[in-house]
Amino acid sequence: MGQPCRGRVVLGAAADIEKLRGNDQPGMKICGACVRALPDGSYNEEQRARRQSIRRCEECVVAGNQLVLMKEGRSRSEGDDCPICQLPLPLDVNQSMFKVCCMKRVCNGCILAARKRGMDDCPFCRTPTPTTDSQILAMIQKRVLAGDPVAIYFLGTKNEYGEYGLERDVTRAVELYERAAELGVSGANYNLGALHAQGEDVAKDMAKAIRHYEAAAMGGYVSARYVLGYVAYNAGNNDLAL
Repeated sequence: MGQPCRGRVVLGAAADIEKLRGNDQPGMKICGACVRALPDGSYNEEQRARRQSIRRCEECVVAGNQLVLMKEGRSRSEGDDCPICQLPLPLDVNQSMFKVCCMKRVCNGCILAARKRGMDDCPFCRTPTPTTDSQILAMIQKRVLAGDPVAIYFLGTKNEYGEYGLERDVTRAVELYERAAELGVSGANYNLGALHAQGEDVAKDMAKAIRHYEAAAMGGYVSARYVLGYVAYNAGNNDLAL
């Protein structure tokens, strides 16, 4: 968690511009984005050709990613709203309940209102509440077979922790998380980031962890943005942390 933050936030400080001009270094290799940061007329013919290149050095890629990170995911997504009352779900998961029948998280207020009306089934899809682990697992797997991204992610969590009768299988969990992440589930990216940051069940890879945390944060995942702030703070990058 406390590893240095990757790269710089913005390319363009005076010292960097002087370093990149390279008028006395005709063979200097810099990427197209770096060249575009130079003032007109301050680059040589080789660098002029690179100005049209789509290749990017690692530093420019990181800087670009962080600029996008500052613009994307600064508010919670509609997926964080209760599907019944449409109000944002509390960040405390104990104040809401996840329904495996429809893969929806419903706030406790709507669940209480339903029970007051004598409804013991799912207040969203009206499916009877499962009572055994096998019934719950069957519902999850049915949604997974239908290609539900949230169900794929949810099944990954059950494999990671060995719940609902499943044996703990982190390798399978990672496979499911990666599939769910590709389908846009921010929580899957967050869990992948945590696994690679901890390095207990998978190879420790802080660079990969940060990439997953960034993807989750850009998707509006609150905890991921907090973790990135924590990492930046420990690296002494207070502006980015803030």
